[in-house]
Amino acid sequence: MLLELSAVEARDVKQALDTALRALLEEMAHADPGAHRDLLRERYERLDQLNRRLDMSLEGEQVYA
Repeated sequence: MLLELSAVEARDVKQALDTALRALLEEMAHADPGAHRDLLRERYERLDQLNRRLDMSLEGEQVYA
């Protein structure tokens, strides 16, 4: 799936992802080892990858995510 975003929208999404990633790190730090922490780590990795893709795309006028 592709979603076309303006540069402003992409920056907003990136800011939201940055906030979510910080919150996930905090939650992982307090989570007991096990399945829940593993799920948090997997979610963090997916969001971090998306965040890095947005970083690379923000130089253009339109961003596809």
